[in-house]
Amino acid sequence: MVQHSGSGRIEADDPQTVASARALNPGLAQSAIGSEPAYEPPVERRREENRRKSVLRAFFYGNFRPRRRGNRRATDEHLFLVDWHEPRILYLSLCILLLSCTDALFTLNLLNAGASEANAVMASMLEQGIDVFLASKIGITSFSLVILVVAARRKFIGSFSVEHLLQVFCLGYIMVIYYEIYLFRFVFKLDIF
Repeated sequence: MVQHSGSGRIEADDPQTVASARALNPGLAQSAIGSEPAYEPPVERRREENRRKSVLRAFFYGNFRPRRRGNRRATDEHLFLVDWHEPRILYLSLCILLLSCTDALFTLNLLNAGASEANAVMASMLEQGIDVFLASKIGITSFSLVILVVAARRKFIGSFSVEHLLQVFCLGYIMVIYYEIYLFRFVFKLDIF
């Protein structure tokens, strides 16, 4: 017969009941069954190896099997940045980078055809040389993309997130490329395809 005492312990007359209770919950050992509580140290569950020693292994493991995909609490959303993003953000940023490189290539070809650079900053870079122009255009775009991808889940204005801002940049680059194709075909009468 099992009886609950006022102290929270379980009193048992039958040794078989005590043995079955211990088998179901080994942590109870002596704490709740019939006698004074006994302390049992917790079982060590950590591995012998330290996973943080190998930076390269941790980098690849963390990229392909990330554990933290969001903040622990909804109230911490504005405090922390996470290191895992959906694949669509990678594709979006790669698309922006490729469109930026295409824009640089088309700009140089349009300049050879007789056009002029409308962007004052890029025009000053062009005056210093083609290498400076390409390095600054691709460098500024790459650096900006890294910053925007890190903060992709953050809100920008109201419910408009940084991811939406990346989508706007991608759409803007697509429109610039279409405009440059229009200049090639209809203004300068050049066949680029």
